[in-house]
Amino acid sequence: MVIGNVLSHHARLRPGAEALVFGERRLTWSELEQNANRVGNALLSLGAAHGDRVVLLMNNSVEFVESYLGVAKIGCITAPVMPTLVGSEIAFIVEKLRARYLIVDASAASLYRSIQHELESVEAAIGVGPGHDLPLDFHALTRAAPATAPDAQVDPDDDLTIKFTSGTTGSPKGCVRTHRAFIMGLLSALTEHPLRDNDVGLVAQPLAAGMAVYFLMLYLYQGMRTVLLPRFDPGPYLDSIEQERVTHATAMDWMSRRICAHPDFGARDLGSLRVLHGINQMQSLDGWRAQASFKADITAGYASSEAGGLVTFKTASDFAAARTDPEFSGTHSCGRPGRLSRVQCVDDELRPVAVGEVGEMAIHSAAMFRGYWELPEESAKALRNGWLLTGDLAYQDRHGYLFLCGRKRDVIRSGGINVYPAEIEPVLLSCPTVKEAAVVGLPDPHWGEQVVACIVAKGDCSEDDILAYCRDRLGGPKRPKKIIFFDTLPTNATGKIVKKDVLRLLQEPG
Repeated sequence: MVIGNVLSHHARLRPGAEALVFGERRLTWSELEQNANRVGNALLSLGAAHGDRVVLLMNNSVEFVESYLGVAKIGCITAPVMPTLVGSEIAFIVEKLRARYLIVDASAASLYRSIQHELESVEAAIGVGPGHDLPLDFHALTRAAPATAPDAQVDPDDDLTIKFTSGTTGSPKGCVRTHRAFIMGLLSALTEHPLRDNDVGLVAQPLAAGMAVYFLMLYLYQGMRTVLLPRFDPGPYLDSIEQERVTHATAMDWMSRRICAHPDFGARDLGSLRVLHGINQMQSLDGWRAQASFKADITAGYASSEAGGLVTFKTASDFAAARTDPEFSGTHSCGRPGRLSRVQCVDDELRPVAVGEVGEMAIHSAAMFRGYWELPEESAKALRNGWLLTGDLAYQDRHGYLFLCGRKRDVIRSGGINVYPAEIEPVLLSCPTVKEAAVVGLPDPHWGEQVVACIVAKGDCSEDDILAYCRDRLGGPKRPKKIIFFDTLPTNATGKIVKKDVLRLLQEPG
């Protein structure tokens, strides 16, 4: 149960079938296997040893996929890092890991050189693509390396990858996943949302950001052909669905808003899509459903790096019930726990709370991370008695559906009442003139904190308009006391609004 064996399995069974499509490049399973072997053997020739950390400072590319798989094949540990980070952030991660090797896109080579003097642990930086000007070249090294399986022993409980969190609450922490845990996460997803060998997957988000590599590996595990885009862009995304007859794709709500607003969206042939994953907001769902050729099932769920991917699952039948039954309890939920996971809401003493009562979501599964890299105290706080404490507040109804109420740290305490932003933001987003929304708490001399809604408008509206809209839909404590308009809200690499940055903007003078 190691990742390298998954690739070898498909290379034996279907060597000539297409495995990966990236622009004009098309790799068969045999070619992908051989190229991954070459990466592993090239690193071994440089002195790489079992357990060494290899940082991938790379955008989406064939070389990223080959490197991720090749590093896994020799028992080293991948640490994907977004090239969009600033130099100090990259240096922090590299030195925290004491990484010996970096594989660097040409587009990030100048950034690497600007911090090279800070990276004392790095023994070799390998450049990818024309113009990188680094001493070692990826393609020269891999061409000279054998295409046979590397001579390395890999155990299922060896560490596979370290994904650093986005650092929305301070310094990033490295989530360590083993081969066994990673594969169990894939099996959990396939148990609830089955895929077919003849499905075609589409990956458009940054592989280095985490969730995209999860879906890439899900598709590879199933033996599907995978279409990888350099970056998310609505036009090429729609082109790929049409031209490659994609059957399974992801489109988070922020992606869906851009896709559905594309001028050609209504005229595209999306009939090949069988499953679209990631939609949570009804306005996104309505946008897709308005497209004449779109007939795909919708799925969603709760996922995190620490949890090992998807843990709760909102199925196509759940979405269908939400459209036809106004009394359906799971409409605004994040689904129900999968069969390979246990999820419960607990109080501060880790005791399960009653049905319908808000508590911290706790998860127990074989897919969970094993801890934060060299942060034993932080790991002990997150992992308690075999349970992962997510930091997310939620409640579960009598049918088992889970409803997120926001981050534990984001709770707004106003007048002695706990107010949960996740209950307010969907109401704001249902307003026809609201494009994006984030709810935060600001100090209030009378109430302790006041509820403030930060809005990106998509039409003419005023503070009074939004307050009036909320007045009819939210109880008194939940109603925003103030509306602040933004041109854009700060987001991380995955499109998630970063609330600490929103608060920082609100607290800056002027």
